[in-house]
Amino acid sequence: MTELLKANQDTLRRLAALGGGPVLSLYASLDDAEAHTGETRRQELQTRLKEAEGQLRPGLDHEAAKALEAAAAAAHAAAEELALDDHALHAVALFAPAAGEPLAVGLERPIETPLATAFGARAAIEPMLEALEGDSWAVALVSRSHGRVFRGNDAHLVEVSDVDDDVHGWHSKGGWSQSGYQRGIEKEAADHVGRVCALLFAMHERRPLDHLVLGGPEEILPQVEEKLHPYLRERLAGRIRIDVEDSSVAEVLEQLQPLVAERRAAAERQAIERLEAGLGTGDQAVAGADEVMAALRDRRVETLLLSGPETGGTAERAAEEALAQDAEVLVFEGEELERFGGIAALLRF
Repeated sequence: MTELLKANQDTLRRLAALGGGPVLSLYASLDDAEAHTGETRRQELQTRLKEAEGQLRPGLDHEAAKALEAAAAAAHAAAEELALDDHALHAVALFAPAAGEPLAVGLERPIETPLATAFGARAAIEPMLEALEGDSWAVALVSRSHGRVFRGNDAHLVEVSDVDDDVHGWHSKGGWSQSGYQRGIEKEAADHVGRVCALLFAMHERRPLDHLVLGGPEEILPQVEEKLHPYLRERLAGRIRIDVEDSSVAEVLEQLQPLVAERRAAAERQAIERLEAGLGTGDQAVAGADEVMAALRDRRVETLLLSGPETGGTAERAAEEALAQDAEVLVFEGEELERFGGIAALLRF
């Protein structure tokens, strides 16, 4: 069965290396079928593939038309195997070489048009640059007796676990019995917080996360932070005010967005500061298409900085070269990079 890959930099590297002759690239929106079943979405994707063939065939010579036919047949077969029931998917991208195994990528961000296609020597990865999965996020909502953990990225979260503990209410009587009872309650609450923190660290060990956000009553969050493993404390990205027990996934994601925007802006600022400092020394950074492409040819690029698809074909070529060299690609959402020509690079040496 064809696996639906995540839109991350590892996938981009696989696409940049995709060979076996000309490659059919197709990006198809699933937003019109958001409430439909996976089977309905597969049927719609098959229709989009036929539409793509009709768009791409005119003007091809006999050999190229045969290659397109082979790539389309492989894409149709792959599409029939895809699991498309997840309504977090906004679009799917299919890449089918004329000779070789197709790759399929699920996109959790919308694409600009219902259908975008290309047929050329390489996979068309430019439309995916802004659909990168991004950093992994976790949100832990913790009260005295309840814990809920959400994982995902800045566009999609899933509730992956909950921890319920029977922490008793306060005793109504005074005297020594009240004091001892309250100490017992505090121990129960502390044990509950410890169990939530242990769960978070176990999750992190299985699949590392980049950022952790805490939510819950203000009086308990300092206890949560204190009990977190140091690795997780290093990844704390802030707190949100939200009801622990009754908040929906959509409400948690909404509360998360300001922190995501803050982190993204900080990453962009840090990259710009490094860029300005590197340009000042003359050997740690370059800006502009010609200079960046020259640095890529010399395999000097550590991080490629792009404004996005508006930089045109240069962005795609630069991203392919950077990914092939295990360099990182940072796509700016703001306009700060425009004063550097929309493309720049931080250098290894």
